[in-house]
Amino acid sequence: MGLKHIHYAYWLSCVHRIGSVKRNRLLEYFGNEEEIFNASKEQLSKVNGIGSKDIESLISGRDSTIVEESYGKMLSQDIRFVHKGDAIYPERLYNIYDAPYCLFYKGILPDSSKKTVAIVGARNVSYSGSIIANRMGRQLAENGIQIISGLARGVDVYAQNGAISIAGNKTFAVLGCGVDICYPRQNIETYMLIQESGGIISEYPPGTPPLSGNFPMRNRIISAFSDGVLIIEASERSGSLITAEYAIEQGKDIFAVPGEIGNKLYYGSNQLIKDGAALVTDVSDILDALGIFYDCNIKNICTKKITLVSKEKIVYSSLGLNPAHISEISVRAGLNITQTMEVLISLELKNLVCMVGNNYYAVKI
Repeated sequence: MGLKHIHYAYWLSCVHRIGSVKRNRLLEYFGNEEEIFNASKEQLSKVNGIGSKDIESLISGRDSTIVEESYGKMLSQDIRFVHKGDAIYPERLYNIYDAPYCLFYKGILPDSSKKTVAIVGARNVSYSGSIIANRMGRQLAENGIQIISGLARGVDVYAQNGAISIAGNKTFAVLGCGVDICYPRQNIETYMLIQESGGIISEYPPGTPPLSGNFPMRNRIISAFSDGVLIIEASERSGSLITAEYAIEQGKDIFAVPGEIGNKLYYGSNQLIKDGAALVTDVSDILDALGIFYDCNIKNICTKKITLVSKEKIVYSSLGLNPAHISEISVRAGLNITQTMEVLISLELKNLVCMVGNNYYAVKI
């Protein structure tokens, strides 16, 4: 049996030194992947921008048996492959600049018939930012919205964990490395769970390391899959602003959570709002913009009525999203340290507050 078209496309996507520009030139010159596979050195040398080292890479990988075995090994690792022209290639990607030639994925691809929101932001996210990201991911998922992000530490993973917590929801991560590599490694649990409730996606072949230059490029795919992009805690030079720029070019809605003046974590977010991004303080702001009816009953159903005694009310009212030390809480509440600790433990058991760091507490949302 000879190679099938899918094998030739897989081969071309994996050739070392052949990126999107050179691949496009080869396809334009030869017409299809099989012709490139069978082209002579002389024929390859006629393609503008294809040098001697590129030709060596193309020629050296032309073992049909190895290509077929490599493709089979990839499938055995539950990695799927789709390229331009395939029936299942995402239609949303065709309309963007420099659309990816192919995608490797574990799990499934986003459903183009459903609304999708990208959530991105600071890697060094504040505690309050992490709470907002998790809540937004969860509440959008409750309303049937697919969530897409980059599995980066910080806002990305908090938002995706929020989405995962809703049974039946789909969340997706676009990586700047091969889909067989969890980066950063600390997000391995989320990486595994996403495969069960959505998909891990990359335009880079399995085994591709997380090179810094890959991450800005993957942002165009994140925004392309989405109907809107939500920015949480973007500093002046945040990488999430690159996603916002791609989204603007692609005609997508931009949403941003505002922050206090002077807070560097919100410089980019606040600037986006000044430039016309939709200000978001509640999930309904996003749903309204997407033309989705906000079912307030969901919020009511998920909210349990919890009775607090007098001291619990006092301590709870003295807390906010920004963590406070127990000594500070004690002063605010007018209680001694022992009393304050007892009340905080009670509030923790009622799932209303959580300890952040050593003796620092904040409201749990």
